[in-house]
Amino acid sequence: MVLAVMVGKIIALLIKFKGTGGTAAPGLYALKIDPNLVKKISEKNNLKSIVVSGTNGKTTTSRILYDIISKKYKVIHNRQGSNLLRGIASTMITNASVSGKLNYDCAVWESDEAALLPISQNIDIDVLVLLNLFRDQLDRYGEIDTTRKKWQEVVKNLKPDASLILNADDPSVNYLSKFTKSKKIFFGLSTTKIDLPQVENVADVKFCPNCNGKLIYEDLYSAHLGTYKCSKCSFKRENPQVSVNSVTFNQDYSTSIKAKIKKESVSIHYQLPGLFNVYNVMAALTSAISIGIDTKSATTDISKFTAAFGRYQQIKLNNKNILIFLIKNPAGANEVIRTIAANQRINLLLILNDHIADGRDVSWIWDTNWEALAGKISNLDIAGTRAWDMALRLKYSGIQINQKNVHEDLNTAISSATAKLATDDTLYILPTYTALIGLQTYLKSKGVASWQNQ
Repeated sequence: MVLAVMVGKIIALLIKFKGTGGTAAPGLYALKIDPNLVKKISEKNNLKSIVVSGTNGKTTTSRILYDIISKKYKVIHNRQGSNLLRGIASTMITNASVSGKLNYDCAVWESDEAALLPISQNIDIDVLVLLNLFRDQLDRYGEIDTTRKKWQEVVKNLKPDASLILNADDPSVNYLSKFTKSKKIFFGLSTTKIDLPQVENVADVKFCPNCNGKLIYEDLYSAHLGTYKCSKCSFKRENPQVSVNSVTFNQDYSTSIKAKIKKESVSIHYQLPGLFNVYNVMAALTSAISIGIDTKSATTDISKFTAAFGRYQQIKLNNKNILIFLIKNPAGANEVIRTIAANQRINLLLILNDHIADGRDVSWIWDTNWEALAGKISNLDIAGTRAWDMALRLKYSGIQINQKNVHEDLNTAISSATAKLATDDTLYILPTYTALIGLQTYLKSKGVASWQNQ
């Protein structure tokens, strides 16, 4: 273990000296020396470990949770977003002594969906937070049933005194509750009034995960999230102990919610937009309360939270307003579309890449409801390695395409898009993950503050 930690620390120093990024590299090489490094460091340190996973929202949820519990605990967190086992190893190496000692009493680990099983085999989990399961990067993950079966193994092996935090509105996540002996806590929505434009729901889950009977939805909030029951067996949505009874989406892209935590009613106003972040906030709040954080303290910290790198970002560039929303799959992209579609005059820059971190398969754009933006786009620019694929998709959705506004170069696309803005206009930029990193580099060159260490 000592040799692996030393090598990891040397690599981390070299990366820092060169300024090349690569936050997972120290863990990657250290694990080649000692494959059980994470397990050994975990066993050496008596950490209360919280693991957050899901297709959408895990970065934002884990960061909200970190902000809440860091007032009470000294928390280690893979904040840079490297959420595979090697990313956790890198975070441990950076913060540990050569002998593997960590000066922390709590850990918040963000976990990639596919990495949750190996992470659970190396970390003694005290709280497991499962947000949702959507189709994402089919070339890498396969269909959601594949991921759910891996999660099922994780849930089965949780220790009895652990807490399992589950999104009651997602049938696949709810279903996992039957496989655990741990304490189960559900969160979800309890309102049918969602003040956002409707978009076509992507029905990733149409059939009961228990018996394969057809699911009947009483309420449908987003994609396959809602209030449901099976037409054949007793499977149904669990009543959440933490529920949102009222949601108001404000014009400044903040949100106000009223929630019920068991019998206690709370009101929270926070600086994040969209229905997707309502779920993230509830997941973080539920998790914090499960480890003894005071509700009032937790809601105060949520109200002060600002978004993670690019998930939602408001910036100024040359005195022009820019809002950035990360998109990566149909369910998440549809919620972003719902959030911006309330505007009748939209200036839009779409950046679609197909690098490994984005997923090579970009067929998801055909499952995304771009039609909701038809007739509302004033100016449109498209960029990225698959810009022409996006242009073709938008053409079929009834959105007019000017080929001059389809760009090979990202910097040219940003310049083109911002040049068209009037002083009081807003540009919406929707990039995939690697496009977001390229966007960050561009903005940094223009003197806009970097988000990398947020």
